[in-house]
Order: sequence, then structure tokens, then C-alpha cells
Amino acid sequence: MKRAEMVRYGAEQLLTAENAIEMALCEATALTSSLGRMRMDAKLSMVVGQDAMGALVEAINALTNARGAMIRAHGHLDTVKTQIGCRTMMSGTMGDKPESRLDLRIVEAARPAA
Repeated sequence: MKRAEMVRYGAEQLLTAENAIEMALCEATALTSSLGRMRMDAKLSMVVGQDAMGALVEAINALTNARGAMIRAHGHLDTVKTQIGCRTMMSGTMGDKPESRLDLRIVEAARPAA
């Protein structure tokens, strides 16, 4: 496998892993929210399900830590990509990164008064 192919395949796998962690985090927080709302709708005491909520919060913390680790791994893999001579390789879409919200305009330089 050529280095460029390795980088491209690795980038695809990295994106898949990042998305899996993000989706798991979304699902775990949605579950936590749903359980809380169901408990309130049923007019149950907060004591009911507290152990389950605590375990869910632990899972969310673990997923958040995993998300951060994936971000760090992404940065390290970017360094590896450069080390093997594939500095300009790109993968994904341009929409993957946040866009700048700056409203920049070209203006004429001020002219000296006559």
C-alpha cells in the first residue's frame, strides 16, 4: 500500500471512529435527558433511578474523555502524516471544520486631505 493510500485510509478510519464516539455521546446524553423527563412526568421521587443516572453520568464523562483523546490522536496522526511525506493529503469535506464568522471587507485607504 502506498503512503498516500495509507494516509487516506487512516483518515477515513479516524473519521469513522470520531463519529462513533460523538454519536455515542449524543445517545447517552439523550437517554439521560429522556429518563429525567419520564421520571418528572410520572411524578416519581428523584431517588428513583439515581444509581442509574449516576452510572450514565460516569459513562458520559468517559465518552467525553474518549472524545478528547481522539482529538489528541488526530493531532498526533497529522504529525505522522507529515513525517512520512504526505503533508498535503486531505480527506473529508471542507464543511468538517468550523467556518469563520468574520465579516471582512476590502476598504479603500484613506486619502490625504487636499
